[in-house]
Amino acid sequence: MNASSATAFCPGHISGYFLPSINEDPDRSGSTGGGLVISEGVRVTAQKDSFPSVEIYQTDQIGVPLKISDTSPILMDLQRQMHLTAAIKTCCHLPIGSGYGMSAAALLASVHALNSLYKIGMNGRECARIAHRVEVMHRSGLGDVSACQGGGFVVRKTPGPDGDICRMMDIRPIYAITLQPILTASILNSPEWIERITCAFPDTIPHSLDDFMILSRRFAENSGLISDDVRTVLAACDTHGILASMTMLGNGVFAIGSRALKILSGFGEVFRLTLSPGGPRILQGERIL
Repeated sequence: MNASSATAFCPGHISGYFLPSINEDPDRSGSTGGGLVISEGVRVTAQKDSFPSVEIYQTDQIGVPLKISDTSPILMDLQRQMHLTAAIKTCCHLPIGSGYGMSAAALLASVHALNSLYKIGMNGRECARIAHRVEVMHRSGLGDVSACQGGGFVVRKTPGPDGDICRMMDIRPIYAITLQPILTASILNSPEWIERITCAFPDTIPHSLDDFMILSRRFAENSGLISDDVRTVLAACDTHGILASMTMLGNGVFAIGSRALKILSGFGEVFRLTLSPGGPRILQGERIL
């Protein structure tokens, strides 16, 4: 790896249900809940530069990276928080703002890349604390960074990167579709939505992936977050006995098991995923572009 650049990868996260815990101090804010740390995520290359900059790329269906933005307020703020300057390039395949935790993955991968680039010497938990703080301040999420520290199917029993987090694995495939992106902050900044979410939060902890899917669906139903489009897809899954729920917070559906592929294919592009075995990592000798 070139000493003047560093590349890191962080997996994404599909949240099935969550309960916000918002405090004036970002370090004490976060959420509890359950989700899936997924194989797809964000690659970040950070290169030393006198001026901070960010470019966002997304790959098309055949893997060609296309620039979708010349900046990112969140990643620019991250550099200010870390008192560093770098030219950052991020690349992902999954759509941004659609419930796949791409914002959190970009943040956490960026912190790890900058940590490696400038030889700061932070451990994984310290990197997560910085990314979590910025995520909470921008309301781009409340628990994705905490989940993405490691892999598997995750139950966050207490909020924040230092919280009590349980992780389990399952080899079954996960399939997901996105209908339309929604603005996460529009939900997290709404007292009315927070009240609904709080009332819908499950009072039990899942002990298997099936349990998690059932609790996620119940949460989606009771919170009132399900859109008409999502309802149509979920109804099709129900007809065929497929466990499915809504991506939180995104206007999409995720389902488990190989039979889900055929059903979801009738509603749009299907993303084929698995549970990630681990969290963020430095990619030696690789660059995005």
